[in-house]
Formats: sequence, C-alpha cells, structure tokens
Amino acid sequence: MISISDIESAYKTLKPVVHKTPLLSSRTFNHLNGNEVYFKAENFQRIGAFKFRGAYNKLSSLTEAERKRGVIAHSSGNHAQGVALASKLFGIKAVIVMPHDSVKSKVEATKGYGAEVIFCGTTTDDRERTTDDLIDKFGYTLIHPYNDEKLIAGQGTVALEIFQDTKDLDYLFVPIGGGGLISGCALAAKNLFPNAKVIGVETEGANDCFQSFRAKKIIKLQSVNTIADGMRTLSVGMLNFEIIQKYVDNIITIKDDDIYPMMKFFLERMKILVEPTGAVAPAAVMKNALDIRGKKVCAIISGGNVDPDFLKNIL
Repeated sequence: MISISDIESAYKTLKPVVHKTPLLSSRTFNHLNGNEVYFKAENFQRIGAFKFRGAYNKLSSLTEAERKRGVIAHSSGNHAQGVALASKLFGIKAVIVMPHDSVKSKVEATKGYGAEVIFCGTTTDDRERTTDDLIDKFGYTLIHPYNDEKLIAGQGTVALEIFQDTKDLDYLFVPIGGGGLISGCALAAKNLFPNAKVIGVETEGANDCFQSFRAKKIIKLQSVNTIADGMRTLSVGMLNFEIIQKYVDNIITIKDDDIYPMMKFFLERMKILVEPTGAVAPAAVMKNALDIRGKKVCAIISGGNVDPDFLKNIL
C-alpha cells in the first residue's frame, strides 16, 4: 500500500506541470447549506480534470524501454485526455481505447493532444478486452485509469493541495469512479486532516463501491445507468478498494436528478462549468445527504468537460 511519502513525492514531480487549483466558496451556498463549504476546483486543471495528475506521475516512472514501446489506456474521456497530454509532454506514443458513446468533446480533445483513439463497446469489460488485445499485438505499456500505485499517488496530490490552503477540515466529499481519486485523497486526508471524515459519493445507477464498502468485498455490477460518465466503471480497483476500506469513513449515493441543480448553481451563481461527474460530490453536500450543520466541508469538483448538448439540456 502506498504511503503519504509517495503522495508527497508525486507532488514534487507534478509541481512544475500541474495547475494548483483553487478552493472556491459561495456565501449564498453556505447560507443555504448551513456549513462552511469549499469546492476544490479540478475543473481548472490541465485537460479540465484531475486525471492529468495521476497520468503524468505514472508516465514519469516508466523506463526508457517502456517509453519507446508506447503506452495505452482505456477511458471514457478524462483519463484519456490526461494520458494523451502527459504522453505528448514526454514525447511518447499514446493509444487510447474509448467507448463509442464517449462525449464527443472528450474524444476530440484526446485526439488534439496527439493520441490515437480506438473505439470499443460501452462497458469496462469491452475496454479491457480491446486494450489487452492491442497490448498482446504491439507490446504497449498499460496506463491503468485507477488501479495503479503511481496513479493513486498522483491523484492524492489533490488532497495535499487542499491542506496547503486550509489546515482545518471536518468533512471531505470525493466522487468515486474506479477509485483512484478517493483512494489517493483518503490516504492523504487521514495523514493531513486526521479528524476529518472522508465521504465517498456515487450515483445510484453506478453504486458498485457503495455496495462493496458494505459487503467488505468488491462487488462488480452487470451494468450501470448514470449521466455521470466518469462513474460508469463496473467495479473499483483492487488496490483502490484496499485503501478505501482502511481510510474512507462512509460511502453514500445520490440520484442523477440531484446533479442538475448543482451544475446549474455552479453556472449561474459561481460562473464555473462543471461536468456531471464533477458535480456529484458537491451535489451530496448541496442536498445535505448527511444532515450536518456548522461544519467545515470540502467537496472535490473532479472535472469540467461537458458535452455541449447535455449542457444545453440542463440550462
């Protein structure tokens, strides 16, 4: 299992290339919510999401032979862009396997960073099968979207930055897809904010980690149904779940319908663009899912890459 020193080491690697994203707040939101709330705005990160952190940290650890062979990743969008940009910065060939129903803007951005995109079916299993076939054929190095220690350490730098900006915190709300962000941030948070409770948030239609956390074993879903495309994994990673079990206090779910008002609030009142997955943890705070008052709370906005048609429907 990784340690806080791995996350601190990742931060030194990432500091020259990542944006230190701000903690945002809204007096209106605080008044309505009854808590002192901060949003860690990873929608302002390079590629518009936290995924660049883990991808760059992983690629920085590759051997010269691995770099020459090129890398491959499977992703619905943000990890794809993170690997594509990191590969461009390192001068490495990148192949990205993406579901054919991926958000168009995410596909175009991935190609724009110079990666080759290969489409596959819509499930995690489809992505993994296609990726494995290409690795067997071409010898690419896999950059896993969440189940990797270097990647987890990179994602954990989000919580390290939160600590740099506020030394006192009661709750940290983190969205869960494959588990890379919450495992890295939970580990960091429990070392930096030992009294803070770490709360994972999923949507009801993609609640594999919610079920796994209660069963104390990984539950793999047969299918998912959620507008939060970053949560369409069928199960969390094994490394991620090990860390989640040790450091996460609770995992809760929200409805897809809870995401819309949060995205709308971000647009209209805070003037920022947040994607559905990025609004999941803040939405849990907005509806006060844990019925807390008078606490200092931080919710991570994981990204801001929204399909224009989807955004139009929300508005």
